[in-house]
This record gives sequence, structure tokens and C-alpha cells, in this order.
Amino acid sequence: MRALTRRQREFLAAFLRLYRRWRKPLHYGAVARALRIGQATAYEMLALLERVGLVERQYAHRAGPGRPRVMFRPTVQAHRVLSGLWEARIWRATRIRLWGELQGLQARMDPATLLQWLLSIPMEGPVSEGMARMAAGLMLVFRLLQQGRHEGRIFLRGRALDLGALAGLSAALVALSRAEPHQVQALMARIRWFQEQWDRLDPLDRRRLSQFAHQILRETAGIG
Repeated sequence: MRALTRRQREFLAAFLRLYRRWRKPLHYGAVARALRIGQATAYEMLALLERVGLVERQYAHRAGPGRPRVMFRPTVQAHRVLSGLWEARIWRATRIRLWGELQGLQARMDPATLLQWLLSIPMEGPVSEGMARMAAGLMLVFRLLQQGRHEGRIFLRGRALDLGALAGLSAALVALSRAEPHQVQALMARIRWFQEQWDRLDPLDRRRLSQFAHQILRETAGIG
């Protein structure tokens, strides 16, 4: 199966949420109304997902005369595409290892060190491990900026912590660490990877990762 675009993944994730809520096959018109898009757009997206094996159609016969209604439901593969990335065993082991590594950063909490730590995170291997490491590293960046120890500034004061703001955090780290061009390129590649994987996560795993990020922020309050 070819890789889905970001728009297709987002549509599939939204369709899965609707299916879980209503627990029955959905007509493309109902999908269009729920997502506030045109019916033609909803049908085209569902037909595309059907061609790659992520959605299947059914026909609901009317009580009276008329053509059957075309209904859609996700396949087993659709759930795997979005939620099969998260490996619970690796996730638990990664969290334990991360606490030890974060303790080692306490004595040398500075932008350059954090940048190097983020750049050491591989984009290959288990997704749950890479996502946990990226979230942890960027929460440390948030903590560093929040302390406002650099050039007398206070960063992100009054803003809600949001994993969707990762690109902005990375830009601030680049400025503070005086990163080289190749480092900027490598960091941006990791941010794009994180955001792509985030789009594919099941809502439950998104909550797990968000809770972990907030825990990192709380328990590293004394770092630096």
C-alpha cells in the first residue's frame, strides 16, 4: 500500500472517530456533514481509501423503492495504519530509560546540549520510542525557554503547552544554540517526522504521549 498523504491520514483518522462514535457504517453524506466538507469531497476520499484497502463499502437497501444507499466502514487495516505504530512494551521500557537520561542532563542544561540530544534521536526503529524521546526533549526545551535565562527574556509565558507547537520550540532552540545549517536541517527532519507520526496516532495514544510530556515538564522543574 502506498503511503497516505497528510490530508488523507487526517481524513481517515476523522472517519475512524465518527465510526467509533456511531458504531455503524456511514453514508458519505453523513461524513460530509460531520466534517463540514462537500459530499463530493467526502465520497472521493472514501473511494480513494477503499482502493487502498482501508475502507470498504456496503449497500443498505431502503424499505421502499429506490436505489440502495452506499455506506462505508473502516477495514482492520485502517485501524492498524493509525494505531498499530504504538508498541506498548517498548513504550514502557523507553520511559524508564528516559528518566535516567534526563537526570544526566541536570548538570549541563543548555541549548547546545539539548540540541545535540535531540539530534541523537533516530527516526528509524520503534515509533513509540522515537516519539517519547522527541516529546521529552522538546519539553526540556520548553522548560529552558520558560526559565528565561537567556538574554534576559521570558519565553512562552502565559501560553498553554501544546505538542502541536513543537516546530516553534525548535526554532527557538536553533536561535539560542547558534546551530549550524546541517544541524538545523537535521532537527527540522525530526520535527517533520514527529508531526507525521502524530497525525497517524490513535487518539488514546495521543493522550498517553501528551500526559507523558506534561509529566516530563512537572518533574524537570528543578533542572538547570
